[in-house]
Amino acid sequence: MQKYIHLIYFMLVISIIGSLTTFTTSMGVLSLVNPVLAEEKQVEKSQDMKNTVLQDKRELHLNNDKVNVEFAKKDKSDSDLANNDCKSNKVLKGASNKKDLKILSECEKAVGKVKHVQEMPDGDYKFLLKLDKEYKSLLNKDNKKKTGGNLVVEIVPKDQDSKYIELPDKGDKVEVWGAWVIDKPKGWSEIHPAWKVIVT
Repeated sequence: MQKYIHLIYFMLVISIIGSLTTFTTSMGVLSLVNPVLAEEKQVEKSQDMKNTVLQDKRELHLNNDKVNVEFAKKDKSDSDLANNDCKSNKVLKGASNKKDLKILSECEKAVGKVKHVQEMPDGDYKFLLKLDKEYKSLLNKDNKKKTGGNLVVEIVPKDQDSKYIELPDKGDKVEVWGAWVIDKPKGWSEIHPAWKVIVT
């Protein structure tokens, strides 16, 4: 009997040791598996972040391209002004009363002193220019009768924020480039639109 008890006791100890070994091995495997899984998750997270960054860069690039294209469209009419003082086409663009304007010259320069400044209801920035002697030929008889012998100059709203425009004040000496026209209902000559104004 004593012999059987020892045998049972011995088997119990062996069973417990076996269970502990299995548990320890399992824990060891788990402790090895968990860092691998964590590392895989970290790699996935890192890859997701890279993809997000790449997507953001692509979107930024596309948006920049779109902005550049829009800017190029918007600024195309002014592109000539970077190299000279004249526009090559659509010289009356932006004038609200273009049907009333008869073009005498698509690009003309005028130099003089600003005598009067007024913001018009249509948004134009209008001023009268007392011309230097060499530019008096830009005037006609209606300028002499109706505008005090001054040239009318109008800057349309779309050009007022242009880098080529300085909005002058009364008394400023300016150089002006734009379309030389006759305002048919009024009869006088104008630079309208003026697309380049420099205060000297």
